[in-house]
Amino acid sequence: MNILDDKVTSRLASDVQSVREVARDSIEQTVARQGARLRSGTKTRKSAATREKIMSAAAELMVEHGSTDFQMSEVSERCAMSKGALYYYFADKTALVRSVFDRSVDGLVDSVEGVVAKAPSSAESIFGLVQTLVEGLRPGTPLMLAMTRGSAADGHDVLPSVETHLARIISILTAQFERAKEEGLVRAESNSRLSAVGIVGSFVVYEYVGPDIAAHESSDLVREMLDLVFSGMGTARARTLFSAKNPTTHELPPSGKDE
Repeated sequence: MNILDDKVTSRLASDVQSVREVARDSIEQTVARQGARLRSGTKTRKSAATREKIMSAAAELMVEHGSTDFQMSEVSERCAMSKGALYYYFADKTALVRSVFDRSVDGLVDSVEGVVAKAPSSAESIFGLVQTLVEGLRPGTPLMLAMTRGSAADGHDVLPSVETHLARIISILTAQFERAKEEGLVRAESNSRLSAVGIVGSFVVYEYVGPDIAAHESSDLVREMLDLVFSGMGTARARTLFSAKNPTTHELPPSGKDE
């Protein structure tokens, strides 16, 4: 009986020891996995911060050069890092330029959507949206370089991405003009999309208009643009002459002044 008890006791002790070892191994593995995840998360955050630092430096150089004609050595020097470390985050200059452009256009779209989401009326929405465009598409900014000479001159294929995002902005502005119709601010027969394309498209040539417009204060430029859109530049005679409802628009009447 004692022998049986000893065997049972020994086996139980062995089983308990095995369970303890399995539990210890499981705990060690869990701790190791958690530690790896923490290290990975820290590394990911650090990597993201470094990428952001590199893109900011590249964007500054693009603005200073007025194009994407900068050297990767300039970026590494500005970031106080080796070119080898720089290429760890971006395979080449094209990848870096594309990332800068993507970040710029993503930021613009996010800002536009944020303004529209918070605006209580179409008037405030349209004003805020155009103001965001004016501030985000100033001459010399990375996004303007993407839409004009920068991408074309250096062969960086970013236009499809830019066009997709601009199409999104045009759709948002079109929707706000439709909303303005319901609020009695826009004529029902007006072509909302054409108006939106006209506003957004005007920024495509913004880079080339010179200091006259570029020197304007953002708020002044926004009001002038919206005054042109909603009030127009024509006199009463011109509005009659060039009305979309006038089937003989091409038949110009004798010149004369409005009374």
